[in-house]
Amino acid sequence: MDVYKKALENYNSGIFLQLEGSIGRYFVSTFLDSGILKIIDEPGNKVIDGYGREIQLKKAEIDYDRIDELWDTDFEFMEQIEEVA
Repeated sequence: MDVYKKALENYNSGIFLQLEGSIGRYFVSTFLDSGILKIIDEPGNKVIDGYGREIQLKKAEIDYDRIDELWDTDFEFMEQIEEVA
C-alpha cells in the first residue's frame, strides 16, 4: 500500500485523532494541511478520538493533482513523505 492510501486509511479510521503529540501534528500538517488528502463536505465515518469522544469525520479522498503540484513546487517535502513510507 502506498503512503497516500495508508494516510487515507488512517484518516478514515480516525487513527490520526489518537496519535499523540508531534506524531499527530505531523500527520495533520503532512496530509491534511498540505491538501494531499482533500476533505469533502459530506459526512464520513464516526470515530472515537484519543479522549474517548465520538467525532463525525468528513469524507476525504487523495488529491492526485495536488500531489503532482507538490512534486513540482516542493520536491524535498514530497521526497521526505515517500522516504518515510
